[in-house]
Amino acid sequence: MGFWKKLKDKLITESETLDVPLNPVPIEKRSSWLGPAIVYAGVQFSFAVVMAGAGLGAGLTMMEVLWVTIIGLVILSWLGDSINAYLGAKTGLPGAVIARQSFGDIQARIITSLIMIMLHTGWWAINTSLVANAFCAFLNIDYTTQFLPWAIMVVLLGIIFIIPAVLGYLSMKWMDYIAVPAGILLFAIGAYLAIKSQGIAGIKEWMPEHKMPWSIAISTVAGTCVCQWAMVSDYSRMHYPTWRDSILMPSLLILVGFIEIILGAIMTVGIGTFDIVQIMVTLGYPFWAYLLLFIAQWTSQIVAVYSAGLSFGNMVNARDARTQKLLTLIIGLVGIVLGIAGILDKFMGWLLMLSIVFPPLAGIMTTDFFFLRNQQWEDIHGWNKIATISLIIGIIIGYFSGYKHSYGIPPLQAYLLTGISYYILMKTKASLAPDQFTPRIWLKK
Repeated sequence: MGFWKKLKDKLITESETLDVPLNPVPIEKRSSWLGPAIVYAGVQFSFAVVMAGAGLGAGLTMMEVLWVTIIGLVILSWLGDSINAYLGAKTGLPGAVIARQSFGDIQARIITSLIMIMLHTGWWAINTSLVANAFCAFLNIDYTTQFLPWAIMVVLLGIIFIIPAVLGYLSMKWMDYIAVPAGILLFAIGAYLAIKSQGIAGIKEWMPEHKMPWSIAISTVAGTCVCQWAMVSDYSRMHYPTWRDSILMPSLLILVGFIEIILGAIMTVGIGTFDIVQIMVTLGYPFWAYLLLFIAQWTSQIVAVYSAGLSFGNMVNARDARTQKLLTLIIGLVGIVLGIAGILDKFMGWLLMLSIVFPPLAGIMTTDFFFLRNQQWEDIHGWNKIATISLIIGIIIGYFSGYKHSYGIPPLQAYLLTGISYYILMKTKASLAPDQFTPRIWLKK
């Protein structure tokens, strides 16, 4: 009984320090990059990421999948992750709270937090539905026609996925020390079975019937990670405020994502479908592989619902751990409802929405922090209309370059051009009508 009491007391004590979004994490409570990296990598142990890779395999050759993954993930996503990881480490705050400086506390609490809540919760609901599909298939339940058993499975899995996030960051870290190696083992099994089914030569010589445009493919890859540009600070605030830690912290996530996307493409080449559940059934995964899948997916789910909870906490100005835990629980319950309502049908659209909305959001936050505030943060009251206009500009750029005309690398273009637009508009406003959002250094000139 003494052990459980000590564990409970530690979770409660640490939660007040680490899990309340408005409180910066003290330097003495931080660690090197590895601990936060393991927790952060958990978000990428996602059934949905493998499914995205499978979708790429249906429209690209394996060499094209490799290059698209390198551009979208290893170069683009890692760069954005590292920059925003430093932002979180420097301030000790989560992304939704950091946005209060550039957007203003009112807008950050309403618009920015709502965007983050919607996208994180939707991602969580999609993954819960995918895992429910997998377990229904294993139990010989037709999830396409037997709604009630499938819905019960979604509810049960959803409740289990919520628990560690409600308990707080410390419980998530302990769980990921076990779950992340389990996920790596799962994907190694998947790679072996897929290659065994098709053979290396067949995979190398694969030629799809209908080609996918590279801009769409890169956006799909970036969409599996790009939301992290605005949420990586939720976890990088736990490590020391150095560039070394900030660059290394996303490395495990990038490695996991690379393996998953390539594996998904290999699996769809071997089986001929990007329905990841059907692929698993066809390849003959045994029971323990489903168990490992569940454990690995759990890591992704707790990160998504935890970050959504932090955004909700910012929205309502939560100032104690008990309130924050309740908000995280509410987010999870909403996610269960969305999963049952059929959000999985919008999977690819959801990924593309992530790639459109989050780069402009992160672009504004990083431009403001690095180029306007000299890497300092303060909670600014009000609603910065320039940030609103810049966000709309970035979303339009991402939409037209990613969907309407398919040119360049849409997430990167939206990220950079939004930041440039924000800087120019802020500079113009400072010369015409300075306000509380105008950097002090500009007022002195």
